Parts: sequence; structure tokens; C-alpha cells
Amino acid sequence: MKKIGEGWQYGVYDLENGRVLKKFHSPLKSYWVILKDIFPFKQDSIFEIPGFSRGMKVKALESFEILKKKNLPPEWLGNPKFINDLDFEQDKAFPLHDIFSQSEVEEAKGIIDKFVEFNKKLLERGVIDKSFNITKNYGLNSDGEIVLIDIGELFDNPERIKEQCAGRAWAKDYVAGRIANDVAREYFIKEMDKNFESN
Repeated sequence: MKKIGEGWQYGVYDLENGRVLKKFHSPLKSYWVILKDIFPFKQDSIFEIPGFSRGMKVKALESFEILKKKNLPPEWLGNPKFINDLDFEQDKAFPLHDIFSQSEVEEAKGIIDKFVEFNKKLLERGVIDKSFNITKNYGLNSDGEIVLIDIGELFDNPERIKEQCAGRAWAKDYVAGRIANDVAREYFIKEMDKNFESN
């Protein structure tokens, strides 16, 4: 079982059967991952790390409750199968960060169009990924369809959704700024503004 990635919440392990295991970090591991990510502390203080770490677990558990309530199609989420309260298996997908790094502008625009349509379907069901984090929280499955690969940061509260849309969460540097191509990044912001800003 080979480790192929990690975020603030999870380590990702290839099960070599078309599936991955997402294993929730211990508090110590979480501190280390967050520390590496926010260093050299230009935007966030080292003293915020414990709160960030605790918040990750709360967010994940809240998100999984949302999944139970909303009954989203499992294929939208990579067909997750829970092992315990926090750990789960999921279909292996190709993160959009990697896809964009190898894509020409027109291909990237096509993926962005699919992303917008996917999120409109989520919103119709009263759910959003907290910040529409296109490069980190989404991927393409083996059929080339968008899937939400990070299922631990969901909102279903209408007021919180409205705030995220009004605040244009997608335009933040940690979201749009991770799309390396300037033209694709501008296109992403324009399309998100057009489709979500008034929600």
C-alpha cells in the first residue's frame, strides 16, 4: 500500500485495485502537515495550528452527516465506503491540480465548464464544497467525469452557502491562485462569478 498524497485531514494510500484509502491524520501528524503548508506564516500564525487541527475533525464529521442527509449519488463522490467514523475507501481519481498542470488552455476550459456544471448540481441539492477548491478537492474519474475527492469540507447551511458565494470563495488565492495558467484562471473566476455569485 503506497502513500500517494496527503492534505490537512487525510493521508491517501493506493490500494492498487482502482481504489484509494483515505486515513485521517492523528493530531500530531495533522500539526506537522499544517505546519509545513502554512510556513513561513505569512497568512497564518503557528499558534493557530491546534485550532486548525481540531477544526479538521469537526468539519469531516459534519460533512459525513451532510452526506447521510442529502443522499448524493455515490459516483459523484468516488463511491466512498466508510471503514470507521473517519477513514474510508474511494475510487482512485486524477486530482485536477495534476490535470491542469498538463493541460492546454482549451482543455482546461473544458474541465472548468464540467466543474461548474457539477457544482450547480451539488447546489441544486443544497450542498457545496466549502470553498469550491477546484485543484485540491476535485478530480477526474476513469471516465473523465468530475468527482468530489475531498468529501470532508461540505456545507449545507443556506446562510453559510450564501456567504461563501457572496464572498467569492473561488477567487481566493488558495483556490483560483492554484490554477497555474493565467488564461484558465481568469476563465475559472469569470465562469464562477457568472454562475454562483448571486446565490
